[in-house]
Amino acid sequence: MNTKIRRIMKGLSQKELGKIVGVSNVTIVKIEKGDIDNIRFGTLKKVAKALETTVQELFFSDEE
Repeated sequence: MNTKIRRIMKGLSQKELGKIVGVSNVTIVKIEKGDIDNIRFGTLKKVAKALETTVQELFFSDEE
């Protein structure tokens, strides 16, 4: 859920983040729900960069 919080803090909609990253807002929804098994690592890196954080912090942090 870190992705959704970061996106909201940045003032972006799912559609806007998807456009920045180059994926559909459906993909952003999947990422925000934690369904990242079938998402390319490169896409995760782009999401992290757009949200000014790291893949580790965004997707693999123990903090909830």
